[in-house]
Amino acid sequence: MSFNPEHSEQLSRLMNRYAENDAIEVISLATTDGFPVQTFNRANHSIEQDSLAAAASTLHSVSNAVTRQILAKRFKVTFIEAEQGNVAFVDLELEGDNYVLVMSATQTLNIASLRLLITRMAKEIHQLSNKPDIASV
Repeated sequence: MSFNPEHSEQLSRLMNRYAENDAIEVISLATTDGFPVQTFNRANHSIEQDSLAAAASTLHSVSNAVTRQILAKRFKVTFIEAEQGNVAFVDLELEGDNYVLVMSATQTLNIASLRLLITRMAKEIHQLSNKPDIASV
């Protein structure tokens, strides 16, 4: 699914608002088949939007496979802890299409805070999706 320009602007404003937290480095929305929808990047290194979407898609697939196998359910949130920060991935379904929301942060933002932020953002995307001509979570 592609967002029309009005929705892309709303999503961009939403990403910029969450990025006001200086610890947030990357926010990205991608399809689960590896196509980027929109990305905010403040990381100290370059990140190709296509590569990030492909990685998010792969992790979404693996996370779903693991949780289905072990818990017999879909995954909601996956975390990666790294030496210099953390990354969270959230599963989203918008109008029957699957997406993955990615948010990375420096180590100054703990995992609980990262989870709170990405979950809150996913809910706001859901609220956007309830407006006419926008997908629904």
